[in-house]
Amino acid sequence: MGWKLHHVNVPAYNVRETAQFYTEVLGMEERSPAFKDRDRGNFKTDEQNVAWFDNGVEQLHIAKPSHSFCVDNHFHMDPLVNGHVAIEVDDLDAVRERLRARGMYFADPGNWALNGYQQIYVLDPAHNAVEINCKLR
Repeated sequence: MGWKLHHVNVPAYNVRETAQFYTEVLGMEERSPAFKDRDRGNFKTDEQNVAWFDNGVEQLHIAKPSHSFCVDNHFHMDPLVNGHVAIEVDDLDAVRERLRARGMYFADPGNWALNGYQQIYVLDPAHNAVEINCKLR
């Protein structure tokens, strides 16, 4: 099964200040995110809550954590509060089966946040939040 790093999400309570660091210090260019317009759940995507950097290969997301994210979105874990790494795979069904075989709980919101992608979220054994996504076919 093939994979690649899709994005890393960095939490920031002051998204604009953190985005300014990446643009001014590292010369990165902020881009508009490809968030879904509807059926996304309760997650604010305005510039005070999200910054998005995409060089055409990898992405860096900066997101403001919310104390009610899990309750608002029916997730068992919060991918924003401590950040997360996102791995893109070419067979998400195979990943789901491997997780089930190991008895590992995962959130499976489907096509939740990003246009053209389905996502699942799981905690790795060290309790790091991991998004695993796949392009919709």
